[in-house]
Amino acid sequence: MCPSHPNCICGGTLAVELDCNIDGHKIKINLHPSIYLNIKCENVTSLDYKTLPRYAYNMSILKSVTFKDCPLPNISFQEILLHMGVEKTMSLIFQNSHKLSGFLNRRHFTGLQDLTKLLLSVNGITHLPDNVFSDINNLTWLNIRFNNINLSDQLFKPLEKLETLEISHNHLTNMSSNLFSHLSLLRRLSLWQSNITWFSKDFFTGVNVLEELDLSSNGLNELPVSIFKPLGRLKKLTLFSNKFSTLPKNIFSTNLELETVFILNNDVKMVELPSFLFGNLPNLKQIYVQNSGLEIIPSNVFKNSSLLTNISLAYNDIKTLHESTFNDQINLLELDLSHNQLKSLESTIFSSLVRLESLNLCYNSIEEISGSTFSSLLSLIYLNMEHNNLKTISSYIFTNNKQRMIISLAYNKLHIENKELESNDLSGAQVSPFAFTYNLKMLNLSHNNFETAYEDWWINGHDHLDLSFNSIQNIGGKTEHLNDVGLIFKKARKSIKYVWLTNNPILCNCINFHFIDYLQEKLNDKIINNPLQNCSFWTRTRCYKKYILSLTILICSLTLCVIGILICVTFNQTLPDRLKHKFLYYIKPKALANLNKTITVKYSEQDEEFVLKEIIPELKEHKKVEVNAQAINGTDDESLNCFLNIFEVPKMSLVIFTPNYLMTAYSHISIKKIRGAMMKSKNTVYVFTDIGPENSVYAYLKEQRDLRTSVLWNDPNIWHKLTTEITDGFYKIKMKLAPYEGNLQLINNRERVLADMLVTNTSDIIAHSQV
Repeated sequence: MCPSHPNCICGGTLAVELDCNIDGHKIKINLHPSIYLNIKCENVTSLDYKTLPRYAYNMSILKSVTFKDCPLPNISFQEILLHMGVEKTMSLIFQNSHKLSGFLNRRHFTGLQDLTKLLLSVNGITHLPDNVFSDINNLTWLNIRFNNINLSDQLFKPLEKLETLEISHNHLTNMSSNLFSHLSLLRRLSLWQSNITWFSKDFFTGVNVLEELDLSSNGLNELPVSIFKPLGRLKKLTLFSNKFSTLPKNIFSTNLELETVFILNNDVKMVELPSFLFGNLPNLKQIYVQNSGLEIIPSNVFKNSSLLTNISLAYNDIKTLHESTFNDQINLLELDLSHNQLKSLESTIFSSLVRLESLNLCYNSIEEISGSTFSSLLSLIYLNMEHNNLKTISSYIFTNNKQRMIISLAYNKLHIENKELESNDLSGAQVSPFAFTYNLKMLNLSHNNFETAYEDWWINGHDHLDLSFNSIQNIGGKTEHLNDVGLIFKKARKSIKYVWLTNNPILCNCINFHFIDYLQEKLNDKIINNPLQNCSFWTRTRCYKKYILSLTILICSLTLCVIGILICVTFNQTLPDRLKHKFLYYIKPKALANLNKTITVKYSEQDEEFVLKEIIPELKEHKKVEVNAQAINGTDDESLNCFLNIFEVPKMSLVIFTPNYLMTAYSHISIKKIRGAMMKSKNTVYVFTDIGPENSVYAYLKEQRDLRTSVLWNDPNIWHKLTTEITDGFYKIKMKLAPYEGNLQLINNRERVLADMLVTNTSDIIAHSQV
């Protein structure tokens, strides 16, 4: 399927992908047989389209052909497609985000009589000839958005079959009233952001079957009352971001098939909607009038529009609503009145909304809710009353609702006084507004002023309960006895899944401890940020017998330990000395600081010049450190002493470890024992320095070195690391005990180790091996 083109590389799996370099231009071509052909140019200003590769596979008909960022051809698109092996396409997309070097004309579309979809958006086109579409009169969809075209009334005349026209983002300040008169089948028209400031009353004459119209972002400040009269089949109208101070009364009176209206982000305060604006529209289902400065909503604005399912009047300045405003909306499912200035709600305002599922009243100034306000909302699932000024609500407010609701009353001022109900189950108990509300998915009471929790919150079968950011001190309410905690939860319908108690001043008392434990251990509830975790161990301990028993055992164990220590002190004379030196570091650190700090620098005589020039002067910069230099000359005694220095009394050593030092100090020692001695050495830092002849044993030891006690001379941070190692070494010396009898055994073993060294197998001897 890949074309044999010398300048193209073929790849891809599900589709053919070509990367071509034609006349120095990068062209990417993607092909899926019978579906699409995409041609993308990269920084190409001119192109001979006849140099593009021809596919060996006969593609015949493609659904879509796309040219992206390619220059305008000097031949027709049909000629280009035939050259590449495409006989016909139903959709053509030509987009160039750069400035076109020419103009589109009729010749470009010659031979595309089967084309039904044409997209010419984002091309910077400023002019289209009246006859440019004369040969593609079967178009049903045309998109010329994001250009700078002034349209003539003859431009769309050949497109009698056009159903969708997108001409937004153009300069249409002087449009003829006959511009669309020939488009008798047009169903969707977008004039979004086209700089239109006014319409003649007969502007839409001729487009009688139009169903969707978008006039957003045009700066319109008024509309003729009869502007939509010809649009008897209009179903969706969008009027975002205009400047209407008012709308004509009865402007939609003839649009009986209207289903959805959007009036959002009006730049001028509209204040009031006309009476019956959305009334008497038998098919109207959705109305969104948001952020338009509305203050007054007439009681009859939705009169006789009974099929409405969604109404949003959010982000306005509405202060009051008449109780009959929604009387005819028996099919309403969602009502959004959020972000207004409502202070109260009529008790019967929602009386007809028996099918309402979502009610949003957040960000208002409502102070009180009547017990009957929500009584008719039998289908309510979601209620949001966050960020109001609620102080109290009736205990019967959700009595009639049987749905698994989500109720959020967060960010209010709820502080419910103690009340009593005449009920066998709850007589004499504290009662909340949710006493008869069961099986909620979520009850959010966070950020209020509750000082106590209510029994029904725990037992009514809610899934999630948020009580965070209140003033609750006792989560069990007035529960006075520990046994009552279990009795409360025996009445529970089911356990709560999640409980939030963050930022409450909950007291660290036994009732609260047992209440939380019962939730977590018996009911498997998840407490998010349990505030009782901050209570002291002793406060919790006194509330539980098991903790008291554990504490008793702990005290007895400590007593036995003290007795054991006293016995050891009495019968072991060496123990006091050991303890004295151990405690010296913690009790009198200043005394330890006065210990002498001496560093012995060990090196081979062959490296003396390097040591005296590079190492010793730098160490002497530290005034509190005394430096001793010790050169190794290679005698057998010195070699053995160097190997056995791990048994010496602790002191700080700095070994300049070079191939010369290796051959001088360890010439007759096996490599395994050398590395073992280096690993066991105490208070010693090895500086691996590549001075002297190459040596495989040295290279091995360097690679396998202990990173905690060695550094490399070529490390740029050598002196920082050396300072750290030396400081740590002095610290460890301070921690050493004074010599006691146990140390003598190590010294006495010196001769035995020496004897083992002298009988080492000759196959393990290094004997100055060099590489």
